[in-house]
Amino acid sequence: MSGPQRLVAGLTGLTVAVLAGVFCFLSWDRANQVAGIVSALVGVVALGTGVLALVSGRVGSVRVANTGPATAVGASSHANTGVTAHGSMHGGMEVDGTAEARAEDGGRANTGYDQL
Repeated sequence: MSGPQRLVAGLTGLTVAVLAGVFCFLSWDRANQVAGIVSALVGVVALGTGVLALVSGRVGSVRVANTGPATAVGASSHANTGVTAHGSMHGGMEVDGTAEARAEDGGRANTGYDQL
């Protein structure tokens, strides 16, 4: 887990703990009102975050460098010393210094970018 992911997980846990404590000291009617407001706010934030991620188009990059050799033996085998993507890849991609990939007996070999 990266630093920002830990921060989000920690803040989420802290928020849940605070809300649980608040709900313990409120009457059922008041806790119901607070929960409704908090749920509405969280829903709007989640929707906004999802739309922002969708329209921003920001995608991470892939870098593969200095790999070792690979050999595929058999008709359904695949040797890869580069990048194999299922579907299209967006964002930056760099493949540098890959080693030899060999295919025997009808296998497939890739030393660069292979899109399936």
